[in-house]
Amino acid sequence: MPLPKRARDAIGVLLLTLGAVALHGYHYGVEDQFVYLPAIQAQLDPSLFPHDAQIFLLQTRLGLFDEIVAGTARLSGLPLDWLVFVWHGLTLYLLLLGCLAVAQRCFTDRRAQWAGVALVAVLLLLTSAGTLLYIADPYLHPRTPATAALLFALAAVLDCRARALVWIVLAGVFHPTMALCGAFHLAFQAWKMPRLASAAALLPLPMWLEAAHNDAWREVLQTRWFLFPLRWPWYAWLGVVVPLALLSWYAKAARRNGQRMLQHVSQRLAYSSAAGVVIGVLVSEMPGLERIVPVEPMRVLHLMTLLTVLLGGGLLAQHVLQRRPVRWAVAFLPLIGVILYAQFQLYPASPHIEWPGRVARNSWVQAFAWVRSNTPKNALFALDPRHMERPGEDLHSFRALAERSMLADYTKDRGIAATWPELANAWREQVRARDKWKEFQLEDFRRLKKQYGVTWAILERPGVAGLECPYVNQAVLVCRVD
Repeated sequence: MPLPKRARDAIGVLLLTLGAVALHGYHYGVEDQFVYLPAIQAQLDPSLFPHDAQIFLLQTRLGLFDEIVAGTARLSGLPLDWLVFVWHGLTLYLLLLGCLAVAQRCFTDRRAQWAGVALVAVLLLLTSAGTLLYIADPYLHPRTPATAALLFALAAVLDCRARALVWIVLAGVFHPTMALCGAFHLAFQAWKMPRLASAAALLPLPMWLEAAHNDAWREVLQTRWFLFPLRWPWYAWLGVVVPLALLSWYAKAARRNGQRMLQHVSQRLAYSSAAGVVIGVLVSEMPGLERIVPVEPMRVLHLMTLLTVLLGGGLLAQHVLQRRPVRWAVAFLPLIGVILYAQFQLYPASPHIEWPGRVARNSWVQAFAWVRSNTPKNALFALDPRHMERPGEDLHSFRALAERSMLADYTKDRGIAATWPELANAWREQVRARDKWKEFQLEDFRRLKKQYGVTWAILERPGVAGLECPYVNQAVLVCRVD
């Protein structure tokens, strides 16, 4: 007896999810997990991060992502690294399932539906113009389940179902700003459908409208070039122009072929994306609107990029690939090879898949693991403000992996300071206190201890004379500051 269609779809999406993880890899405690993992850890153990919890608590307080993941950790009893891995796989699965739901409403041909979803799975690390946002990250990020919910909301809008509102609210639970941008697109899709056109109104503008008179905040904001579209390099604008041109072409091709739903989605998406770009440029350049800039209005390009890939894959199968396996191989295999090569360059000093429970090969991660097991929870660490950018570090977060407090860093914490002006002065002060880090001597660390209460430091070899370092590996040392 053949499997029901829903079962076949579920199995197919599962296989694509496994393939996506194999292709794009998986990493734990990297990049944006500098804020989300500590928030989850603090939910599970409130005694952690006594010196710097405000950095991630401010950023995560508008959503419930950390509370939800921590709650599943308590219920399941799984180690956190395994739980986060499972969550990552689940959110990718839901994202691709949402893609399939949209593709099924735009294409009647099953090959076209699956080609669109497969192309998304291959291009998950495609960035949305100059926003630096991937379609989905190679690690657990609340943007992924929020995007999945928005895709299900779009499918509901196309069915003229009011449950789209529920999906938008669910997206907001995980990532409020992504939900707001998604609701903007959905309002265009639902135009002339009164029950659904008010979807965007469910999510009020966050608290970014009050004025901010803070020199430190303005200084850090200016370092975030990607928040200002007119400062993007010219080639980043190809990520705006090309998808808009493709969406217009999709709409024309769909009209010729009588594919009314595909025409509707493509045309409305082009309208909402163009409007979003205009709004994003105006917000970033008009005096008096600086406080809205960290909301990143250009995030509207994220859903545009994803859907351009999804619909493009469907049209590619429909008009070019058809029933020719050789054409499918020629289209996908070289692309997979290029993507796989690029993935190995992103984290060159780390395994392609950082499996939970395995001993780390990365020297920095090994040191962070030693810190987690051998230092007191109330310790305060000093590191190079740009340690995440150091060769071999591979953007691993000390705070997330060591589960210890640290002085603010430059690479990632400045993003939080750019969003929350009340943190900007402390951020700037702590970063400046470690100017010329590579020239630090014993007295400089004693100054940090006196000024901030620093009790430990992580240094690159050969270290600093006079510091006792109970842990040393081939790249870094963990040293006491007495």
